[in-house]
Amino acid sequence: MRMLKAWVNGSRMLPPWLALAILLGLQAASLPFLLNIHFNNAGDIYSPADAPIIQLRESLFREFPSDEALIALFEGDDLFNPAFLGALDRVAKKMDAHPSVDRVLTLTTTEHIDATDDGFEVALLVDPEDLTSRTPNEWKARVLDDEFAPNTLVSTDGKAVALVVRPKVLKESLARRDIAIALDAAIRAEKLDTLQTATAGTVAQTVEELRSLWRDSAIFIPLTVIIGLVLLRWVVGRVRPMIVGGLAMGTVVMVSVAGIVASGQPYTPITAMIPTLMAAYTTATLLHLYAAIQRGRIALLSRPQRIKRALSETFKPGLFNVLTTGAGLLSLLWVDIPPVQTFGLSGAIGTLMVFLVVFILVPPILLKWDTPRWPRRRSGMAHARRIAAAVAVFSLRNSRAVLIGAVLLVLAAIPLALQVKVESNLIKFFAPEHSISRSTDRVESHLSGVTTMEVVLTAPDRDGLKNPATLAQIKALQTWLELQPEVDRSFSLVEVIEEMNRAFSGEDLGDDALPSSRKLVEQLLLIYDGEDLYELVNRDFQRGRIALNLNVHGANEIGKVIARIEARLQAHPIEGMHVEMAGWGRLFSDQEDRIVEGQIKSFSSAFLQILLLLALLFRSFRGALICLVPNLAPLFFIFVMMGTTGIALDVATVLIAGVILGITVDDTIHLYHGYLHRIQRGVSPVFAIIRSVEASGRAVIAISVVLIAQFSLLGLSDFRPTAHFGMLCAVGLFAGQLFELLLMPALLGLRKTGPQTKPLPFPD
Repeated sequence: MRMLKAWVNGSRMLPPWLALAILLGLQAASLPFLLNIHFNNAGDIYSPADAPIIQLRESLFREFPSDEALIALFEGDDLFNPAFLGALDRVAKKMDAHPSVDRVLTLTTTEHIDATDDGFEVALLVDPEDLTSRTPNEWKARVLDDEFAPNTLVSTDGKAVALVVRPKVLKESLARRDIAIALDAAIRAEKLDTLQTATAGTVAQTVEELRSLWRDSAIFIPLTVIIGLVLLRWVVGRVRPMIVGGLAMGTVVMVSVAGIVASGQPYTPITAMIPTLMAAYTTATLLHLYAAIQRGRIALLSRPQRIKRALSETFKPGLFNVLTTGAGLLSLLWVDIPPVQTFGLSGAIGTLMVFLVVFILVPPILLKWDTPRWPRRRSGMAHARRIAAAVAVFSLRNSRAVLIGAVLLVLAAIPLALQVKVESNLIKFFAPEHSISRSTDRVESHLSGVTTMEVVLTAPDRDGLKNPATLAQIKALQTWLELQPEVDRSFSLVEVIEEMNRAFSGEDLGDDALPSSRKLVEQLLLIYDGEDLYELVNRDFQRGRIALNLNVHGANEIGKVIARIEARLQAHPIEGMHVEMAGWGRLFSDQEDRIVEGQIKSFSSAFLQILLLLALLFRSFRGALICLVPNLAPLFFIFVMMGTTGIALDVATVLIAGVILGITVDDTIHLYHGYLHRIQRGVSPVFAIIRSVEASGRAVIAISVVLIAQFSLLGLSDFRPTAHFGMLCAVGLFAGQLFELLLMPALLGLRKTGPQTKPLPFPD
């Protein structure tokens, strides 16, 4: 206990050379991990490994190909001439040889069932070895007459043709990027880039997110540190403290990111926001320490006395700052989305590192090497002090009006806050003018929607999907599915069997092409020697799938489609079949429920943990509520902003409640701690409020400027979830400081006498 008190009051510190060695050693130890950082933004990582949808996908991948795709669209008036078709086939062959590619689907690689004298044969839709056997118009007619090609590989007017690269089951974004690069190179080599008008699909979306992640990391991390250093220089008015601050920021950021790598977790667009958060939080914590040192300089204390007193003033609230901020970040573990949980855990560990660096390692370094005098008055905090004091005086004089106004403002804004929607929309992750957004619109205007989903059918026994009655029920379901406005196309083994029967019979069977005899079904399947069928049903004919192309991209819209399909299946079940919804669309839609449930649990957990920690710090439940109430206002204001602007609650914005509540309460702790400190020494409540705000308010406003500037950088990202997170954090932090300086004095001013002067947890 005596040693702890020595650390708290600043009378005991590490030797300066040891502190510097630890600081540099932490950076050196982090470097090998940073060199092995693992970038990944694959869709599967956003669901827990034990989630039912992940288990189902893994099961399907053992029997069926991946439902992901990279789509290249070519447009022109003469796309069926031998030159184009030959070049298209060469691109397909190059991509088919890529180690990460499962299959390439285009006009020259897909099957077509032709009638023969003795039944039918499976041939290529366009034979690349015999392109001159038909005229361009004849090839066009053959393609447009095919059962599967129109709206999937070719537009109905024949002026757009697609090449679809289907990857193997991949777990990494980098492998998807390699495929995209290889496709671009193959298209340029065949001089088809002049005809290419779009590149879309889930693979292209993931690749663009990965590129955005790289750009953001390369630009925002250095800029965040630079802004922090510049503002430290402005606030403190000294170069050496700025350099020490740079070392502190670099250490915290490097250790935090190294922790992500060491835990085996990928670096995603979500965890990529950790460096900005940690740099901003380190700067904010340093400013509290530096502000206390500045006050010591104004009091004409010697350098050792200044640092000792600064530690005695900031160590205790700094410790509880770490605990409350860590509690806010750890509350994100309730959000059942792995990257969000990694963000919360890494951020909490980073806040602990901030405390160790700022309050254990930085003071002895300053004591040893920061020898020149600090300016007594001239610093960037001078005006902030007067502003903070003026706001506090206004709040005290008009405490009832301020509180009533705040309540009325909240009541008036509740309808706006209730308009916040939970939504994740892949296409809206980027602006409409972004290349991936334009490409998706272009592909969907000529072909089918790029969102894929599957209805999985499992029979109790082998050959269960050869039953004509079952096939008829599947066909009825598909007929209903294609009447849904969100469904552009559906495919199953039914279409293949119907096509075989038409060719086999040699008659125009129209819509009655599905065999009614099991014997005929088995005879057709015996003759069939192609491969396309077995992408829709396994070779035991026990499990099959109806592949759907949807023209919607939002989790809510996809969820409504799923609910409608499940209701249809409940009303009209397929006899003897176990039916499940799967595919990329289902994977994406499932995030919505996890976000809603996680946000409720996360906020509740953060609120209760921070409330208990504040009650422990101040040994007063009432004092804890006084501190926490002003920090709920910015959260409410953020939701009002989201409801007003239409920003949805998604995998990035779900982070905000824990982050903002954890950070904004830090300044409140410093203000209230100073208030209690002065009350215990006999200062009148009114003067204690003003003096505390005057002393800490300089740092509070300066910190607000620093944090807002650093988080605003993220608002420049072209990846909208990151931009929304940065922008809303900046708005929330601004609102937090405003409400803190307005509401805190007003709440304290309503009390005619000071609080009961119980001793603080650690005596000064």
